[in-house]
Amino acid sequence: MKKATISILIGTVVCMILLPNPSLAIELTGGLKIGANFANLYGEDLKEMEEELGEDFESRLGICIGGFITFNISEMFAIQPEVLYSMKGSKAEGTLFGETFKVKFNISYLEIPVLVKLRIPTQGNVKPSLFAGPSLAIKLSGKSKVEFAGESEEEELEELKNTDFGLIIGAGVDLGFGFLGQGKITVDLRYNFGLTKISEENDEVKNKVISLMIGYSF
Repeated sequence: MKKATISILIGTVVCMILLPNPSLAIELTGGLKIGANFANLYGEDLKEMEEELGEDFESRLGICIGGFITFNISEMFAIQPEVLYSMKGSKAEGTLFGETFKVKFNISYLEIPVLVKLRIPTQGNVKPSLFAGPSLAIKLSGKSKVEFAGESEEEELEELKNTDFGLIIGAGVDLGFGFLGQGKITVDLRYNFGLTKISEENDEVKNKVISLMIGYSF
């Protein structure tokens, strides 16, 4: 049910973008962005694993990079689809039975958010904004790595789903002093929390990511 609802929402937004509306003079811009992911996992099954290990899972630092197109509907309102390569997962380390261990989940996705942006009117070249929207993630790879008592083992996460759905909320700022014509530097901070479990099994584990990104629109 969640998948169907999110799919309908994404489809509706895409239709709003693609279908022409004579009453709207839409300005189109695009750009590239790169940033850091502070990714983690959450869910009841993860809590059980933490209790067994005696350690909490921590954020994994990863890269987020890609491009975006902005449909500027008005001075205050815009719709921004993006295509991003995004590294997610989690890690834990500590001691178990007197031996040091490390556990890492390394997952990468092709992520496609569709964000609705509300710009806050200001004077000058600094334009803050708030944004939110659904995100579809397509799995590119997923591996787990375990190190224990000097031994290391890596394996594919075969039960990992091929798609993941999330909701993004965040805030950003456009700095209107670009170095290429009318270009702008953009900075944003976003929180992406998963709405569906990432495993084909019954494990109740989902993604959550905080991303800090910088980009350039032209």
